[in-house]
Amino acid sequence: MQPITNVLVAPTAERKTPASGFATSLRAAAAAAADGIAAAAGIAAPLAPVGMVLAGAIRGAIQAGAAPARAAPAGSPAGYGPAGVPLPGAEAGGGDAFEAARLLQAESQSFNMRYLALQEGLQRESREFTALSNAMKVRHDAARSAIHNIQ
Repeated sequence: MQPITNVLVAPTAERKTPASGFATSLRAAAAAAADGIAAAAGIAAPLAPVGMVLAGAIRGAIQAGAAPARAAPAGSPAGYGPAGVPLPGAEAGGGDAFEAARLLQAESQSFNMRYLALQEGLQRESREFTALSNAMKVRHDAARSAIHNIQ
């Protein structure tokens, strides 16, 4: 093996491909993932007890994260969005995000309790059905064996 004696350095050439930043690619991938999550939430919304609320919250969070921060239009009072729509948690004295989060959490807890009551009712009905089904089967088997013994 021979040692390398000369190293040739090529002169700098102009870039032939357009520059693509990592941040742009990452932002596009995050937006595509967010759209996929929003689509999945929209499909699963009718199946979940609070699915429509959850889908709306996810869609709003994605839109808020994707949209650049903008100031409220001139003439919009504090606590109101672009079209005069009240922002979540906005009150007459200004918006309080913690109060809005607390209200959403209380509503979520209420929905969870209603869902739990529905599950318990369905389980009770299932146990009653199973008990009646077993009793009817025993009665049927007894009648069948009585008829079979007569013959």
